[in-house]
Amino acid sequence: MTISSLVDRHGVTVSILSKATDTLDSSAGRIETWSTSSVLTGFVQVRANTDTVAGGAERSTQTATIYFPGRPTIRVCDRIAYGSTTYEISSVRIPDERPISDALCYTIVEATEVFG
Repeated sequence: MTISSLVDRHGVTVSILSKATDTLDSSAGRIETWSTSSVLTGFVQVRANTDTVAGGAERSTQTATIYFPGRPTIRVCDRIAYGSTTYEISSVRIPDERPISDALCYTIVEATEVFG
């Protein structure tokens, strides 16, 4: 089964978020705002739930692998919003570096849940 057929059958809509602003407040705290740069359909596979310290508290954090057909514009500095969960992208790869014209071309994104 190809990635395209998986996405056609089990795909979900996800939003790609790009950083709109990155500033510091008066106490040197970082303020980031994110905006939707594109909306894509991909196959989301949640791989693990781990208990880690995030935002000063122990939380259950998900790790996901998201598959997209072709070569969409996604960068490591972006985020993915899926349902009520936001993921920070940790890697983007195109197996075998296939050209966009290849019907078997797809993109694999690894991402970890973030809060806030």
